Amino acid sequence: MKIKQKAKYIALGAIGMTVAIPVIIKATDAVPITFSQGDILSAEVLNTLFGRLNDVQTGFEASQDLVGGWTCVSYSTRTTCDAGWNAVGDGVRYSRSQTIQFACSNGSCTATASTFDPTSCNAAGGAPLSTGYAVAGTTFASPDWGGVTQLQKLSPAKFNWISGSSSPKQEYTVCTKQSQPPTPPTALTGTATGTSVALTWDDQSTDETGFKVQTKTEVGGTWTTLQTTAAGLETYTHTSAATGNNWYRVLATNANGDSITSNEILVEVR
Repeated sequence: MKIKQKAKYIALGAIGMTVAIPVIIKATDAVPITFSQGDILSAEVLNTLFGRLNDVQTGFEASQDLVGGWTCVSYSTRTTCDAGWNAVGDGVRYSRSQTIQFACSNGSCTATASTFDPTSCNAAGGAPLSTGYAVAGTTFASPDWGGVTQLQKLSPAKFNWISGSSSPKQEYTVCTKQSQPPTPPTALTGTATGTSVALTWDDQSTDETGFKVQTKTEVGGTWTTLQTTAAGLETYTHTSAATGNNWYRVLATNANGDSITSNEILVEVR
């Protein structure tokens, strides 16, 4: 019995360097993907990483991208703000938490909040968003405000809302989606015994409904799901692994979708 295990792989050869790329998963969670000297990187892994970077640079392509509830925290460097803004100091003098709900139905999109105004901390009462809105790339337009503001997409579940009439801008708002897929599992390993491969990983989330264990037998093959486990489990045994190369990865899942994947491993069964 022989096992070969690598987190990343490519047929073109090894990359002899150390690279650390932080990938934003949630507003409060940044999962580092670290490559060590001598690691072999697959085109699939690289395409996934660059795909995420391109997605952030592209911004929001349609109004539907914002659909759902968001928790937003606004910050201001002004010397005075209205009631409801909290003094925080350290250069950012005031902050305020707000929520906003985006919805689309039959081609009509609306954003609702009782009082939501990221444009100025001393605009009394805020500005409720009740009519249609449109978003394309980095621009948000709302008839309620009669103008546009800029969005900086940080991930599919987080963006900065940059606004205010002054230059330089004195207010900005960070919005985080309320319903998100779970944080991905980490540290996937596998041990082969006969035709069985015992997999273990570290559960990094508290809101998953289970873990999808996926495998393929060729570098360019299609991932298939072997099992969706119960929540909280950190082990799975593939009892009938094919002779030869078997690749594995694990994703955490819940009602909001799948996480990004764990590290990928290669286990050779003989």
